[in-house]
Amino acid sequence: MKKTKLAVLFPGIGYTCDKPLLYYGGRLAAFCGYEVKPVPYGNFEPGIKGNPKKMEEAFRSALDQAEEILKGVNLADRELLFISKSIGTAVAAAYAIRHGLRVKSVSFTPVEQTFLYARGEGIMFHGTADPWARDSAKIHEGCERIGQRLYLVDGANHSLETGNIETDLCNLQTVMAQVKDYIGYRFWGWEKADVHPAYPEYEAVKDPRALYDILTGLWCAETCAPRMRADWMPENKTLGQCSITAFLAQDIFGGKVYGIPMPGGNFHCYNVVGDCAFDLTSEQFGGRTLSYRKSTEQLREAHFAKTEKRERYEYLKEQLEKALRAK
Repeated sequence: MKKTKLAVLFPGIGYTCDKPLLYYGGRLAAFCGYEVKPVPYGNFEPGIKGNPKKMEEAFRSALDQAEEILKGVNLADRELLFISKSIGTAVAAAYAIRHGLRVKSVSFTPVEQTFLYARGEGIMFHGTADPWARDSAKIHEGCERIGQRLYLVDGANHSLETGNIETDLCNLQTVMAQVKDYIGYRFWGWEKADVHPAYPEYEAVKDPRALYDILTGLWCAETCAPRMRADWMPENKTLGQCSITAFLAQDIFGGKVYGIPMPGGNFHCYNVVGDCAFDLTSEQFGGRTLSYRKSTEQLREAHFAKTEKRERYEYLKEQLEKALRAK
């Protein structure tokens, strides 16, 4: 079964988890299926900015506090996202290294010390008028060195604010859209996939996003269409899974299954429930967006006339039910 998802919030000095970047970052993480765990360290000495000794002491104190706060939290078998701010970007990265954790990271306003520890997959946001990191070139060089994407907010300070309320609100909206694009689901229609199970036996599958999370750990070569099986791999987990997945989603949420005509006379299947449409297996097409207007309703009787397809559907459904019983 797929690992459960946990987002950990690492604040800055005076920038707590209830301030805009971390508050909305945490809200987005929750929307994307993550449990959210704030790490509310603090009690730093004044006069840290521009004082390397005090900055190092603050970093060590925050890291020690994070160790204590996260003691007993099982991180080893979770899908981890670290969202951090300022000195918290260094703390989050150092904590991941110390515990050998593989994480995705969203780092707001990194400091130079961040790049002593930052590794792996992530994105960073830097204001070009940040008094805590005045040399934007160093931030850019650090991101290039570790292979993380850097987003610049022109004229913004250490809170990614410019002082102009309209500009700041627009910038916040843009920043959060970029975060959502990075941490969000990869299937078409996920943002509005808010339908709930139609049948009580599936009440644990709260919406299509939750179903996708479970199926990510169940899709395999055995459930892939035979003609595509040689090309199936975990990195392209939805390949050849469309029809059995769509009819399984119909079992849970009701609605109808539609198909988009594909070369060779086949159809790519997706779900429509009321005014909600979603395609749990669309990421197999990479960045290509299909034309969902050119579709016709698909009936399971026609699809399951093929024995191999019915057996793959039954196997996937059996594995789903096992996973739900194990919860």
